[in-house]
Amino acid sequence: MKFLKILFYGGIVSFLGCAGSESTARHSDADEIRARAELAYSELDNVALSSSSSISQDAELPLQTVVDSRFSLVELLQSSTCPDDDLRGVGIAGDASTALVLAQKDIAVQIQSVVVARIEDVRRSDVDANGNELVQSSYEAKTQVLARLQNAQDAKPIATLNAGDKFGVVACMRRADAARPFIQEFNLLQDSLKLAVKLFEEQKHPLVKNDAFRTAQDAFVRLTDIGSVIKGIGAEFDDNSKLMFESLQQKYGVFRSQYAFYYQLADGKDALVSQLHRSTFERISERYPVRTAKCTSGLLLKLDISPVECSEGSLGINCVSDLYLSGSNCEGEPYFSLQAKVKGAGRYDTKEAKKRLKENVSRGAWFKEWVIELDKWRLK
Repeated sequence: MKFLKILFYGGIVSFLGCAGSESTARHSDADEIRARAELAYSELDNVALSSSSSISQDAELPLQTVVDSRFSLVELLQSSTCPDDDLRGVGIAGDASTALVLAQKDIAVQIQSVVVARIEDVRRSDVDANGNELVQSSYEAKTQVLARLQNAQDAKPIATLNAGDKFGVVACMRRADAARPFIQEFNLLQDSLKLAVKLFEEQKHPLVKNDAFRTAQDAFVRLTDIGSVIKGIGAEFDDNSKLMFESLQQKYGVFRSQYAFYYQLADGKDALVSQLHRSTFERISERYPVRTAKCTSGLLLKLDISPVECSEGSLGINCVSDLYLSGSNCEGEPYFSLQAKVKGAGRYDTKEAKKRLKENVSRGAWFKEWVIELDKWRLK
């Protein structure tokens, strides 16, 4: 395999030099990328060649040319060239079919080296005016081309040489064919982005709008990375994702600037119920930014509290009140409702029981259940 790796280095350097990828050419870790590509190539040694029958057994090998075994196949194969814009792979093995498999894998490693370089080079974040990250690239290439090409049939053998017990094959692959699996995934993701944008524009529910934006954001991050790989390979494709997402970002910014929690204040209650209202509002406002102004766009919170009921028990006086919190849009369309029963016990009199009741409203564990629901509406 050593002479194969020598061929690979020549091919990979040539490929990276003509791939039309400026960012690859200036990549500061070019040596590391080549080392990783070499490692990937060496891993192919461990792939059982019998398992590669699905790769190229249907490929029609060109007429074999028998050459003098005293000459190096490596040198003789150099005379078989591909069209200027094609990727070129070389394989040498004990039979022609296996040599073709290795030639196809040679091309696969070249493509993978572009994937590694472009994905690493595109690691960056878009930041808004406030320094908040809008897009964080986290996409990892799913297309595994190390062990086989997804469309290996497009790597066409153009020459087969036989020197004694060794066979050498040269295969060529158009860049458009090499990029096809990536373009197919790109088009599917671009359709997903379009659907997410449409959902955001058509729906009024804030959670639906927020989820639609996050879906679009994730799709755009992956589109950016895959598009960079396609450019690195040197293929042409239709990309409308940047314009779509930038337009959506502007609309999402307006939506978030208007979105808020609004609290509808109660009036006309007795003194104790009014105190319970204030205590409940204080608990909500400690955790969430709440506006008491007129609701314009966001979540309207309305609290109802039942009159306090006190009764004598075996251990003293018990006072009970039910808290009801509803969430809706500003027009009153309901989103959710929450309920909590709060109690207070006094050993001696009703005053003590009501005091305990107020303390339980201010510090009781009942609020933990409300937090689970309210946290869903604090958009991130």
